[in-house]
Amino acid sequence: MSPLAIFGAVALAHLLAVMSPGPDFVIVSRQTLQHGRAAGLWTAWGIASGIVFHVCWGLLGLAWLLEQAPRILEWLRYGGAAFLLVMGWSALRSRPAGPDDATVVAPPARRSFWIGVTTNLLNPKAALFFVALFSAVLTSSTSPGLRLLLGTWIVLSTGAWFSLVALGLGHPRIRAKLQARAWQIDRAMGGLLVLLALLVLLG
Repeated sequence: MSPLAIFGAVALAHLLAVMSPGPDFVIVSRQTLQHGRAAGLWTAWGIASGIVFHVCWGLLGLAWLLEQAPRILEWLRYGGAAFLLVMGWSALRSRPAGPDDATVVAPPARRSFWIGVTTNLLNPKAALFFVALFSAVLTSSTSPGLRLLLGTWIVLSTGAWFSLVALGLGHPRIRAKLQARAWQIDRAMGGLLVLLALLVLLG
């Protein structure tokens, strides 16, 4: 395959994967609707930072390590499921806002960022996806420059996509319309996170 064909195949596969509903999408949506656009953006770029780990797994050809130490994926699966359960349980406990909740302060940017990092980092399916994708497309003759370009593109496009999600859901008019049902939406998000955690455990 030519470098252009390789880039196109990887970019398309990643685009379809990143746009599909999953833990990353749910977390960015919840952070944005609950805490605002800034929190959503920090979470989005936390996810993009977390994906660096998975990209490195794939680009460095570490599929052999997963074969030699399959427990790595087990650790990721259990850790990711536990994190999603904690986040989901917290969301399920949401209640209608009272008069004293009007001045709730959004979490620090650092916390939103690390929520994004942790969500993506502990996703074993992301690790498997990139290992499988790069193993199928890249060869030993693929240049370091193309590998670096692919890795950079994946990280930046991931951040850009989830930033669009945060900007859209965090638009003042959209978020204002959803605020009246914020606790119900939060509980629904919590239910999705718990479901995703169970799917991770069973996957």
